[in-house]
Amino acid sequence: MPRGSKFLVARPVTTSMTTASLPTARHRERLRAWVDGGADFGRRHRALWPAAGILVATVVVYHLTLASFADYLRLETPLAYLPLLPLFSVGLALLVAHRHRNAPVARDRHIDLIVGVPILLVAVALITVVPTIASTYYWTNRPDVLSMACFVVGALVLGYGVSWAWRLRGPLLFLLLMWPALYLHIMAGLMQSFTAATNNTLALFVHRLLGVTVVPVANDSPTLIVHPAHLAPVSISVGSACSGADSVLGFLLIGGAILTAMRGGAGRKLLWITAGLAVTFVANVVRITAIVALAGAGHADFAINTFHTWIGLILFAAVMLLMASLLGRFGLRLKDDVPATASAPAAAAPRRSRARRRAVIASLVAVTAALAVADHSLATYAAFDDGYGAPTVQPFGPGASAPNGYRVEMNGSYPWARQYFGPNSTFTRYLVLGSASMQLSYADVVVTDDRGSLDAYNLQNCYLFHNYDIVTTDHIDLGDGVTGLLLNYSDPASRARWATVSWAWPINKDGKAYYERIVLTSNLDARGDADVSPSGGVHDFFLSLVNMVEGSKNDAKATAAYGSADQVLRAQAGALVAQAVHTTHG
Repeated sequence: MPRGSKFLVARPVTTSMTTASLPTARHRERLRAWVDGGADFGRRHRALWPAAGILVATVVVYHLTLASFADYLRLETPLAYLPLLPLFSVGLALLVAHRHRNAPVARDRHIDLIVGVPILLVAVALITVVPTIASTYYWTNRPDVLSMACFVVGALVLGYGVSWAWRLRGPLLFLLLMWPALYLHIMAGLMQSFTAATNNTLALFVHRLLGVTVVPVANDSPTLIVHPAHLAPVSISVGSACSGADSVLGFLLIGGAILTAMRGGAGRKLLWITAGLAVTFVANVVRITAIVALAGAGHADFAINTFHTWIGLILFAAVMLLMASLLGRFGLRLKDDVPATASAPAAAAPRRSRARRRAVIASLVAVTAALAVADHSLATYAAFDDGYGAPTVQPFGPGASAPNGYRVEMNGSYPWARQYFGPNSTFTRYLVLGSASMQLSYADVVVTDDRGSLDAYNLQNCYLFHNYDIVTTDHIDLGDGVTGLLLNYSDPASRARWATVSWAWPINKDGKAYYERIVLTSNLDARGDADVSPSGGVHDFFLSLVNMVEGSKNDAKATAAYGSADQVLRAQAGALVAQAVHTTHG
């Protein structure tokens, strides 16, 4: 063949191009295969698209609510395992969906709308309207957690129908069990009794095993006195962290979640739970015994500050693994799949146009973003509770309660108020002097451990009882998530006219939860030009709705007569609120 033939010239060039482009071609083929595989998986599992959307929307909307539960993981409390419940809820939901994958699809979209839409509206109200009404008490009861559960239920009803939501009632129940108020308030007495019984029993066991001294403490956990050789005695309080009351509650929650996916009869399940609780209790005995032994050997700091935290997690994980491996020994098995049944084919839903689908998706994204903003705004209410049921604000008084440029002085106390607000209550009057307006105001402060008494003997009832003429009632924003009550009145007998701004919140008094109502009062000679314009945002929008629904009382004459005094009081109240909140949280 001739030397200049095109075949001889083309062969090395073709070989070189093929060798250079081979890795790139392979990468493209792999990428195309992954994309095609993902698209095929999506088409085959199209029914999971709404579920994925609900999961993503829940995480986006309730990002602050979910993030706040991370605090429970840092400290050992009986609520330490609540953050794990969403994970178990999702896992159980997947198991239930797998069991019912062959179940017939039967739904009535009109029923789904009738049931699902009101539930979603409740979820929206719990993170928009309720915070405005509850104000500083919002984070104490955590309605945002209930809102998340309602959001998921409503979305499931709209996405899959009432029948599927009922099938998922077990996983949804565990979302409800995330509600901290269920344990801190509704079941507070039961939790305290349970913790006390656990602590006392553990102290008795350790006393029998190691011979350490047990010192009972009134209204608290007993104390163990350890005597290390050649060292000072060490006191160890058998509190909830050491006693493992958190792990016992954790086993009940997680063990209950596991049992919802099992079959084998109620008796066998009860026997398994009882055995698990017994093993958990023994593990707690081992735990506190090891802590006491280390303290007795002279390693008290390591035993209390490091060892007891990690050994608790390790022992709890070991107990859960052991009990999970023993499920079969108790005759417990995973529930069987639900068999397919013959049924009439469901009518195909009319296919929406591409433009309509895009409009629906855009609307859902916009609503999700708006609710995410509402949930994020709840951070201001979180400042009034540490998440464990303990208030953060300190009682009002001279010194720390006075902002820069203000003076707070005690004027007198009134013991007669105990007949209304309880034997542990106090009623104190303070003088508040602001340097900007040089206006003297009175701060009447009621502190009580009976929150209901503040509601029963509220200001409006008190003033009406004295035949005062109330001319203005209006809910106002005092900043930092605090909703105040602006109330102006006159005394027909003396013709005196007074302006008041009041608010209430939980406080931490001597380590216990109390409730405080502060009423700022001024006469109409007050003068000031402080900026008390609304701060705007979600809180003020829903505050205006609350005023509209409750029928706030205000007119032009009252505004002209009381406006200047109201302005000064609102400025003073905002300063006092900011001082209390920012002093607490730095």
